[in-house]
Amino acid sequence: MKIVCLKTSLVSLLLLSLFSCRTNHKDIESKHPNVIIIFTDDQGYQDLGCYGSPQIKTPNIDQMASEGIRFTDFYVASSVCSASRASLLSGRYPSRHGIGGAIFPEKGGLNPEEVLLPELLKTANYKTACYGKWHVGDTPGMLPMDQGFDEYLGIPYSNDMYIAPNQQFADNVEFTNGYTLQMARNDQDTVLVTSGFKNFKRKGLSGKVPLFEGEKIVEYPCEQSTLTERYFDRAINFIKKAQDYPFFVYITPAMPHVPLYPSDKFKGTSERGLYGDVLEEIDANVGRLLAYLKEAGLDENTIVIFSSDNGPWLKFGELGGSALPLRDGKGTIYEGGVRVPCIVRWPGKLPKGVVSHQAVSAYDWLPTITSYAGIKTDHLTLDGHNIAAHLENPTNTSLNNAYVYHRDTKPAGIRLGHWKYLEQGGTYYGKDKEGKPEEAMLFNLKDDPSETRNVIEQYPDVLARMKKELEQIKSRL
Repeated sequence: MKIVCLKTSLVSLLLLSLFSCRTNHKDIESKHPNVIIIFTDDQGYQDLGCYGSPQIKTPNIDQMASEGIRFTDFYVASSVCSASRASLLSGRYPSRHGIGGAIFPEKGGLNPEEVLLPELLKTANYKTACYGKWHVGDTPGMLPMDQGFDEYLGIPYSNDMYIAPNQQFADNVEFTNGYTLQMARNDQDTVLVTSGFKNFKRKGLSGKVPLFEGEKIVEYPCEQSTLTERYFDRAINFIKKAQDYPFFVYITPAMPHVPLYPSDKFKGTSERGLYGDVLEEIDANVGRLLAYLKEAGLDENTIVIFSSDNGPWLKFGELGGSALPLRDGKGTIYEGGVRVPCIVRWPGKLPKGVVSHQAVSAYDWLPTITSYAGIKTDHLTLDGHNIAAHLENPTNTSLNNAYVYHRDTKPAGIRLGHWKYLEQGGTYYGKDKEGKPEEAMLFNLKDDPSETRNVIEQYPDVLARMKKELEQIKSRL
C-alpha cells in the first residue's frame, strides 16, 4: 500500500462519501483546476517557433505562449528519458527514486512505493488518464494504471524498442503489416534468446513496438504514424467523459524521438524535413485540444503545460533536433541536454504573454499542482518547490532555488542564480574521448549560455560557494 493511502483515515473516507452523496461532484471540486501535461520526447530547446526555430512552424504552441508564460530556463531532471519522466511524476531527484537512465523492456522500473502525481490527485477526486510513452516500467505493478491512472493507451517505452517476452495480448488485439499471433510470439521468442540492442536491430525487431491498452497489447506492430492523432483523440474523449470531475491528462507523444513517423497528412510538409513534420503534427493536435477546451467551457479552469523530456538526440543529424543556442544535447548535462522548452497556460489565473527567465524545473510541477488542488504533501520528501506565486506574478517574483544536475543517479553539478558548476565536465560519463576524467567547470550562464568559457580560475569565491552548496545537498541525500 502506498504512503498516500496510509495517510487517509477511515473517518475521512466516510465523511467524504457522505458529502459526495449530497453534492454534485462539479460543485465540490469547482475550485480545483484541471491539469494537462504534454511531454514530448527528445525535443530540442530551439524546436518551436516561439523559441526561435527558423524552419519549424508551431502556430498553436506559439499562441499558447502568447496566452501564458514561456520559460527560458526550464530544466528537466535528466537528459535521458526514464529518469526525466520518473522525476516529473514524483517530484524527486534520480538519486532518490533510483532511475538514472533509460529502461529497456522488462528491465525494471520505478519503485511502486513511489507516490506519483496522479495518485495524489486521485485523493482530491480527480479523474486521470495517460496517453503515450510511459517508460518508467512495463511489467505488472509498474504500468500507468498501477500508478494512479484510470486509463492508459500507449507505448510503454521508447518507439525504437521492441516487444518483450512476457507481455500479454488482449483478446481483441489487432495485428498490422500482415502479422499473425504466431509471428508476434516468434518475435517474443527471438527477444528471449537475443541480447544487446544492436542484435535486436540486426534481427529487425527494433521499432516493432506494441501498443498497450491498460496492461495488454492491443496492436502489434504498432502503427506509429497514427499515434499522435490517436493520443489526442483519446484525451479529448476522456475529457468529455470526465468533465463533471476535475481531471488530469498526461499526453506523451512518442516523437520527435527517432524513428520518426509523421502521418500521411503531415509527411513532407515541413521545411525541416521529417523532424519538422512530426513536430508540426504535434502542434496541430495541441491546437485541436485547446480549441476543444474553449468550446467546452473548460478553458479558464485548466492548466496546460507543454514541455519535453530532454534535449535533442544530436547524433541523428537532421533527424534530430536543435538546442541552439545551448551546448550539446541528449545524454549530457550541458544545457542542451537538460534545458528544454516549457510553456504554461491558464487563462484568467496566469498572466498572458510573459517570458520568465527564472530557473524552474519539472520537479516543481508536483508540489505546485497539488497545492492548487488543495492536497497536502508534507508527508513526502520532495525536491521540487511550489512555484504558484511565481506563476501568478512572474514579473515581480524571483526564485532562488538550486537546480542539481544529475549524471545517472548521482548529483554531478549545481546551478545557483546564473552560475553553473560541474564537478567533472558535462558528457554522459564525465570522460573525454580518451577515457580521461573531464575537468571541473564553472560557467556564467547569463553572459555565456552556450557554455563556451570555463571561468573556474577567475572566480574562486563563486567556486567555493558552489562546491559547498553541492556538498550540502549530497549530504542531505
